[in-house]
Amino acid sequence: MMNVTECLEAYQKIEGWKVIANFSVGGFEWLGFSKETPNKMICISSQKTTLVDCENGKIEECDIVYDEEELFAICEKLPNEQIAIAGQYGGKLPTTSGKGEQVFIRENAEHIMKVTFISSQGKEIVIFWNYGAYIYGFSYDGNYFVLADDGGITIIKRCKQLLN
Repeated sequence: MMNVTECLEAYQKIEGWKVIANFSVGGFEWLGFSKETPNKMICISSQKTTLVDCENGKIEECDIVYDEEELFAICEKLPNEQIAIAGQYGGKLPTTSGKGEQVFIRENAEHIMKVTFISSQGKEIVIFWNYGAYIYGFSYDGNYFVLADDGGITIIKRCKQLLN
C-alpha cells in the first residue's frame, strides 16, 4: 500500500502533468468540475463549501447549494450553471481525458483500491493504492485531474505545452 508521500511522488512521475494542489478536507462530501469554466472545481464538506481554481490551487470559501439525490450544485461564484457533483455516495467524474489519458481502478475484496493513471503514450503509473479513494476523474476539458480520498484532495494539471 502507498502512503501520502508515495502517492505525491507517483503523481510527479506523470509526464506532462504537475501537482497543483494537495490539501486536507475535513468531512469531505462532494466535488464537481464546472463545464463553463473548466479550471474551477467546487468542493463540499461538512465544514464548508469552497471553489478551487485548478490552474493555481487557490481556494476560496463561497456559498453552494446542492441536491444529494439529483447530484448537482449551484455555486454563487458560477451562478449560471448546474454543476454535476460526485462523492463517496454517488456520482462520478470522467475517467478519460478525451486527449488520450485515462484512469483505471481495481478494488480487491478487502476494499483496497489501486488507481492507475495511463498517459497518452500508454505509460501506466499507480497513483493511489490504499483504502478510502472516494472520487477520481478528469475535468470536462481533460486538462485537470482530481483524486479525493479520506486524507484529502490532490489536483494535477496538464502542463501548458500539452494544452490543446
